[in-house]
Amino acid sequence: MPPTWQPSAWGKALTSSGDWKLALHGDAVTVTLAGVAIVTAIEDVEAVVVTRGLFWSQIRIEVGEWVSRLYGIRSKDAAAFERAFTASLKALQLRQRSAEFDAAAHRAGLD
Repeated sequence: MPPTWQPSAWGKALTSSGDWKLALHGDAVTVTLAGVAIVTAIEDVEAVVVTRGLFWSQIRIEVGEWVSRLYGIRSKDAAAFERAFTASLKALQLRQRSAEFDAAAHRAGLD
């Protein structure tokens, strides 16, 4: 089961954040808002911005013209999402570079 994040009960009540959930799976991030899932490739995400508050944080995810602002998540959970997203993006970039290197080596006859 992929790691998921969502607002805390108190965060949801006190920030009027609504019902949302984030999930990282493979090379994609899923934002579920009011039961509607939006799946986006990690490489298509232009920005993930975490604004930390004393108790709760906001996560803003930007993909082209689409911007999602997710409120009411505990600050430590928002930080965990930010770390996991960054790690997933770096792993994807490493796999892409490795594949490019392998392809170049194959074209050069070095494999």
